[in-house]
Amino acid sequence: MKLLVVLLALGGIVGLHGFKICDRMAPGTIMGSPTNCSEFYMCRNGRPVLFACPENMYFDVDTSACGYEAFCADNDVDFEQDPYEPPVPEYRPIEANPSQLVPTQTSVCRGAAPGAVRTDTTGCSAFYQCTKAGPLRLECPAGTLFDSNRLVCDAADIVSCAYAPPKPSIGGGGTGSGNLLEILCFGKKNGYKFAHPTNCARYVVCNGRNKAQEFTCPTGTAYNKQRKICDFTHNVEC
Repeated sequence: MKLLVVLLALGGIVGLHGFKICDRMAPGTIMGSPTNCSEFYMCRNGRPVLFACPENMYFDVDTSACGYEAFCADNDVDFEQDPYEPPVPEYRPIEANPSQLVPTQTSVCRGAAPGAVRTDTTGCSAFYQCTKAGPLRLECPAGTLFDSNRLVCDAADIVSCAYAPPKPSIGGGGTGSGNLLEILCFGKKNGYKFAHPTNCARYVVCNGRNKAQEFTCPTGTAYNKQRKICDFTHNVEC
């Protein structure tokens, strides 16, 4: 019976600190687990996402990424902060599927430092983190997708996904706006953002190399030109 109480208390500590470790951290911040060197958290508004490193790899606090030769001693936290406080269900992290190392010849992390996060150009259900051992593919938990603008797993109905399958246009045929977007991005610095010229639910971000990347606002919102954010449709003049 005593063992069961200890295990339940430990579970409460892990769940509670999974939330507290992300307290006041920006969404998308990656933090090592204070109780397991092979796990790490992605902070978000609400419950953080708990990821696990591949087998025989551990989270390295120096690079904020998994590695074979990792230093995780700095993950320690002060467990004297209400260690016996009952676990609060909504504070428990959302657990993701196991991460996977992908072939090193994959170019997704070319030139990137360990710890850098990269989008998956084949969809929005996963993303990559660059490590010294190669790109690490991480899947967002069920019900969430990777927001390719904010670089965080979030609820599927509120994310902006640059690689979502395009919605069919009414009457068939494309708008032919690709070349126009690149013209509008010509000479603009990386991160320059503007409203899509033909679709109020989309906006465009320039990459600094005269290329444009389209993003879709979450359902029920549209791009507000004045505030330069996705806003509720009743606040947007289209």
